[in-house]
Amino acid sequence: MTPILETRGISKSYAGIGALRDVALQVGEGERVGLIGPNGAGKTTLFNCILGLLVPNAGSVWLAGDNITSLPVHQRARRGIGRSFQRIELFTESTVREHLLIAERVRRGNGSLWKDLLGRGRPTADELRSCDVVLARLGLAELADEPIEQLSLGQGRLVEVGRALMTQPRVLLLDEPSSGLDRQETADLAATLRELQEEQGFAILLVEHDVEFVAAFTQRCYVLDFGSLIAEGLTAEVLERSIVRESYLGTPEGPDT
Repeated sequence: MTPILETRGISKSYAGIGALRDVALQVGEGERVGLIGPNGAGKTTLFNCILGLLVPNAGSVWLAGDNITSLPVHQRARRGIGRSFQRIELFTESTVREHLLIAERVRRGNGSLWKDLLGRGRPTADELRSCDVVLARLGLAELADEPIEQLSLGQGRLVEVGRALMTQPRVLLLDEPSSGLDRQETADLAATLRELQEEQGFAILLVEHDVEFVAAFTQRCYVLDFGSLIAEGLTAEVLERSIVRESYLGTPEGPDT
């Protein structure tokens, strides 16, 4: 089966220093795949190459069997790549619903986004209905007209997920979604993501430092260290490998595989 997302031999360097070296990974339809590694391992660089924010020095990015390496960010998004950010990227002085509405306008590509930003565009009934469906699914319906500044961190994370879902992704890239959340908020976010994934069928590629979250949430994972993949496979098995424990977890225990 053709993977929904694939990188082939991605390499990226800055001023001659290699940030990524021949990185190849695959994400199947409906999968939850983790990407872990210590700080500076190259995880965010790889994400940005997949999204089109960075151009790799070598290698290619494929979506549903199509080479999208040369496509700009917005075209990749419209083809089905959604994302959330490590640091919450929300617009001040706007409501929860307005955040989703902007994403809906971008997805439709109808040229009206600039009018929204100038306060001159009126959302259509279809646009509002699409936003409200996602808000309800995320448990944010009662907060739809609240200023974004009034939300908790956990609610802000859900708004980011909702904004990504408005693009109707085929694969959702999540960058440190549990950052700043407590255990209960992390568990609630994971449960919501599972339910949405089961309903909509999108795949998830997750960058995360919370090993417990990765272990409980993902089915497979890849491990980066100094820009190179050092392990891949079923998450439970990968996390027990000595090379992973030594480079990432700081402990040598585990079978040497």
